[in-house]
Amino acid sequence: MPESLLPGHKKIPTREAIIGLGENSARKNYYSELQEKIQDLEKLLIQNRALIAASPDIIMVGDMDGNVRQLRSMYQNVNERGEKLIADGDVIRIIKDGISEVFRDRQLKTRDFVFKDGDVICHYEARIYISELNEILLTIRDMTDRVELENNLRFMAERDNLTELYNWRFFESYFEQFNNTIEPGVAILIFDIDGLKTVNDTLGHQFGDDIIMTASALLYGQFGDQGILARIGGDEFGVILRGVDSNGVEAHLDQLGRSIEEYNARPGTIRISISDGYAISGREKIDGSTMYSEADNNMYQNKLLKESSVKNNLVKTLMKALEVRDYVTEGHVRRMEGVAKIFAESMRLNQKQMDRLLLLVKFHDIGKVGIPDSILNKRGMLDAEEMKIMKTHSMIGSRIASESTELRSIADLILRHHERWDGTGYPLELSGEDIPIECRILAIVDSYDAMSNDRPYRNAMAQEAVFAEITGGTGTQYDPVLVALFIVNFEKIKLLETSA
Repeated sequence: MPESLLPGHKKIPTREAIIGLGENSARKNYYSELQEKIQDLEKLLIQNRALIAASPDIIMVGDMDGNVRQLRSMYQNVNERGEKLIADGDVIRIIKDGISEVFRDRQLKTRDFVFKDGDVICHYEARIYISELNEILLTIRDMTDRVELENNLRFMAERDNLTELYNWRFFESYFEQFNNTIEPGVAILIFDIDGLKTVNDTLGHQFGDDIIMTASALLYGQFGDQGILARIGGDEFGVILRGVDSNGVEAHLDQLGRSIEEYNARPGTIRISISDGYAISGREKIDGSTMYSEADNNMYQNKLLKESSVKNNLVKTLMKALEVRDYVTEGHVRRMEGVAKIFAESMRLNQKQMDRLLLLVKFHDIGKVGIPDSILNKRGMLDAEEMKIMKTHSMIGSRIASESTELRSIADLILRHHERWDGTGYPLELSGEDIPIECRILAIVDSYDAMSNDRPYRNAMAQEAVFAEITGGTGTQYDPVLVALFIVNFEKIKLLETSA
């Protein structure tokens, strides 16, 4: 029996057999045209195979019963995750539902779904189309990178860069939905960090950012899961609550106050104070602008009531921070006060000048809280750039003192306490008697104590060497009259040093 007649034999047709051409074929005149058509089909097949192989999508075909299979896996390699995906029962059900809709509506359908591969969450899009032959064509595309990018862009558009709370744009947009509606119990709360400008001006904006982050954490702990919390300005935050009354809002504020007190009780922290104000909608239409203004005005009234005490507390906290960071100690201040009193008594200063001098002795270096530890505690001489930074402490200290009712009277003295008799000091390069008397006295008192005691950059000097340094500065760094008083009272000053 010929092999071609055996059961199961499959004959592979030749090109000649396909076009039915032989020497005596009546269709041999069509050979060239058919040859071109076959070449075009072969070329198209090769292109389709290449497109399928190059496509990042999983390409599948299906029928009206919902059966799907991968299209010619020999043309396309699917990674391990893709293999899990097309074998997942939930994914298959999503696809089958889509196929049913496509057969019913005869239109392209898309399905977005999430597939979890271990701890990795992936986002996919299935596009389902029906051909003229009633065959379903299906592509599954990994959309994870795009979805994550969109989420990141949305996050950036809606969130504050520093705190990651909502920003003003989102807060405003969210609150607008209540405008001209009637919904009792919508509350808007406005918060403001007290004294942040002083912190920024003294310790720097990095420290100020730390205060903002701390405040946002405290507010989030109270309101994060209660409503919309946003940073709506440099030092301002806003909260929108629904379904509350004044008692409920006050309860939230009381709890927030306790959280702030607990934070402030921690050792080594800069005390935080937050002013607040709020407004709540009633049974009339909500006017968003009026409600915001009411809450903002209430916040400022609250701020004014405690502004003075907040600034004074901040100055005290900064002084404590200086004692921790620098060499300013109670002993240092006590020694300097004793020497300053000797000068004041010798010059017969009045009580007001005496009070200003003693305050200056205690707080003249408060601006050093804004100087980095690497400069304050450097062993050895400062370089030019470090010295430039160090010299800013007199201006920083003056700004701090200006914020305190207790120290405002010496803010100008703190600014000038590094001026020199010959005009080569800083920051104003004053000379002679243009320098306030309190600052001229402090120049000698501070130098004497600095040289007589250990400092990070050197050990204490002998009394004879200290005496020589100060007398050598007559008419250049120091007021000649005050140097003469120093010489007259030197033995008395030495006794103070030994008893301290």
